[in-house]
Amino acid sequence: MHKKAGTMRSLLAVATAANALSIGIDLGTSTSCCAVWRDGAPELVPRRADGQVLTPSVCVVGAAAVRLAGPDEILNDDEATVTSWKRSIGLDAATAKWRVEAPTKKRLRLDDGATDEDGYVGVVAANDVRVRPVDLSVVVLESLLADCEAHLGERPRDAVIGVPACFLPAQRRATEAAARRAGLERVQVANEPELAARAHGASAADDTLVMVFDLGGGTLDVSLVDVGGRTAEVIATAGDLNLGGDEFTRAVQTVDPLLSLEEAERVKIALTTRASTETVSRAKLEHAATILLERCCDAAREACVLGDARLEGDELTEEATGRTRARRRKQAKSSQRALDDLRKSQPSMKITSQQGSRSVNDLVLVGAATKMPCVQKCLSRLTGVSYRKTVDPDRAVAYGAALQARANDGEVAAEDDFVVVGAFQAEVLRHFLSNAADEDNLDDLEDLDVDDAEFERLLALAEEGDSEVVEIDGDAFDRLGL
Repeated sequence: MHKKAGTMRSLLAVATAANALSIGIDLGTSTSCCAVWRDGAPELVPRRADGQVLTPSVCVVGAAAVRLAGPDEILNDDEATVTSWKRSIGLDAATAKWRVEAPTKKRLRLDDGATDEDGYVGVVAANDVRVRPVDLSVVVLESLLADCEAHLGERPRDAVIGVPACFLPAQRRATEAAARRAGLERVQVANEPELAARAHGASAADDTLVMVFDLGGGTLDVSLVDVGGRTAEVIATAGDLNLGGDEFTRAVQTVDPLLSLEEAERVKIALTTRASTETVSRAKLEHAATILLERCCDAAREACVLGDARLEGDELTEEATGRTRARRRKQAKSSQRALDDLRKSQPSMKITSQQGSRSVNDLVLVGAATKMPCVQKCLSRLTGVSYRKTVDPDRAVAYGAALQARANDGEVAAEDDFVVVGAFQAEVLRHFLSNAADEDNLDDLEDLDVDDAEFERLLALAEEGDSEVVEIDGDAFDRLGL
């Protein structure tokens, strides 16, 4: 990957040249925020209402209108609030049937989309008013843009918006449609783990295999990112479409059934800084969330299988001693030194690693739900490494989106930029580079004379159609990189 970094960066410049973007947006399940690059760093935009930087993704639905819920707002008798609709955006009834779990369908009261002009499922609020998830997203985005206008003195027209890596093309299109309806002219939809990798990337060591664990309010994404040469490639992505902070909130309710959903959410947040509340302790929540934590581990294991990697701590039980962990780390370092020495002594010999022999050696947490001690403990035990605290999990996606927007605006010199290549984009890049190199009989890709027009043609083909699998010049590419 490192040998191709310069060529990849020049090709990525072609891919983004047409997009002049200015702000980054994290349109989250539980909270949303936006960031802008100012004075050499990404900065979150405060809300007009109270100066806070996180906007709850909560809408008030009335018979005639939908609006963003204000702080401590008292509802009228004919109004109801709706939350956590993000999972269902852009889904028709057939897709929602297998992508949305029964408890979520019941809570959101999803309909079959029969009356929708696009055939998308709708959310039926407690007051029996039907509302489309895309309309709810428009309300949140309009509020974020108004906050930007108040803070920056002008209303942004262009943005990078983060979405879960597991989002289908239809969900990405629905998110982009919501952004355009909110007043944005140019929109780039990017995977949240890739944006988080960009936010953390500048501080990552070279030749590092990073696990980006993104547990938001409604979905889980786990990505393996290979970092080196100021370039990061997402080599594998896995996740759980129906696992997020909402599920842990309901786990709090199993410990204390008398708590309302709002009270359980406050208790969950309190337990990130306190050992216990009056009725719920961290230990009790960890026990109640055992199945949820195992699902977190399963997603991480799946990403490692897809990325041919190993989790150092996976086979260690709770009773495993620190001495055992230390011995494994020492053995891994010793093996790596021996491999490096062999490569130096035999430069002409092609040496490849055994299956699963590369270990995850860095952990990045993204999303407010990763602040829960039980999640952090589970992941540290699973990977055998401590998580990195470079960027607040609540802010990583917005910061990464702002960095991406700044790079797309051409405000970053190529040698200073940290480039993140998604799995799908990497496939297209490799296809283009390998074909071009074969035609020119080149051994070194840095000597390749890049045909920008041909590369743009491939990218255009890659973006066409609704299918998850795209065929380009006889080769099949997975749009989602799964």
